[in-house]
Amino acid sequence: MDFSNVEHECVIDVMFTGPQRPSFGDVFLLCGEDNPNFPSTDPRWGSLDHLRFEQVDDYFAVLDEDTGEPVIWLYPLARGSVVHHHAGPFEGLRLHYDPEPDSSGLVAHFVDAVECLANLLPAQALWGQQREPLGPPIATDALAARVQRFVDTGEWRHRVS
Repeated sequence: MDFSNVEHECVIDVMFTGPQRPSFGDVFLLCGEDNPNFPSTDPRWGSLDHLRFEQVDDYFAVLDEDTGEPVIWLYPLARGSVVHHHAGPFEGLRLHYDPEPDSSGLVAHFVDAVECLANLLPAQALWGQQREPLGPPIATDALAARVQRFVDTGEWRHRVS
């Protein structure tokens, strides 16, 4: 997924700033289980299984409880781009919030995911194409208000396909 031509997206990149970088097996622990083909090197990732990510296609997502549709996407980043079928290590993770199928109101969950992922390893969270720094520390109330404004204004309806 390439967001370079998209003007209206709720996208946050969590870029790891320290030497430790997660592998696919580490990120897979977000699903609450080990991947038998890609062992984890850092069990701390399993502590974030409360975020309810599931593997969807080649990526990860939190699904709307009513519709079963992906609302929060998580994409591994390597060499500045979203990658799939990649064992890692990853330089960052991209979180994308899609309010269109969201009947459950997952704004707070999205903000929690950003905060948890940014605090697991040394990292910097960056908003959108302009890569605006969100901290550290992340001001979660301000971020939640910003995401809610994004939803309320319908800005996401103006996506360029």
